Amino acid sequence: MKKFLHIGMWILLVVLLVGCAKFDPQEDAVTVDKKGRVVRVFADEFLDEAGQAYDVEEIRAMMEQELSVYNRKFGVDHVILEECTWENGLLRIQIACDEAKYYVDYCGYYNDDFSTEETDVEFFAGTVGEAGAYDFGVPFLDTAGQAVEAGEVLENANSRVIILNEPILVETQGNILYTSNNVELLGKKQARVMASDGLERAYIIYK
Repeated sequence: MKKFLHIGMWILLVVLLVGCAKFDPQEDAVTVDKKGRVVRVFADEFLDEAGQAYDVEEIRAMMEQELSVYNRKFGVDHVILEECTWENGLLRIQIACDEAKYYVDYCGYYNDDFSTEETDVEFFAGTVGEAGAYDFGVPFLDTAGQAVEAGEVLENANSRVIILNEPILVETQGNILYTSNNVELLGKKQARVMASDGLERAYIIYK
């Protein structure tokens, strides 16, 4: 009986570890977690003019102060700092936003850090059916790199979609089905929005 109990506990532990895999990119990246939060990682050397690394605790304090000021207008912490650490020679800052709208709003609030002079950051996370305000008349590809008609994509109304205009690594919670043709597919749940002269919208559909 004890033997079967130990086996059962081991299986449960493995399932929990697999199910709780950490979002741990080593470059600028974004994901939408199972709660619908937008989790954004900024990864850079963050060196000063002398080529020295900034003090991580000073960066943490600065970020916490900025977020405190930002959240004060809501009376609720819609954007939080989850991590500020040095990893593999990079400063890794991870923030989590309650919803996509707060991520977009926060990006606009700190435009110099999160956007460009030409175009504001866009970000949508929801189902294909909920994304009716967006133009799906762009070229789409399936996971084999074959062209797909927009109609086929729209038939998957209950599938999830992330629409954004930042050149960045994207990690999804489900398997990717289709992407716009300005996205490089890296794996079943990873893709990278390719850089362009302007910030073009990219679409990643997954289920």
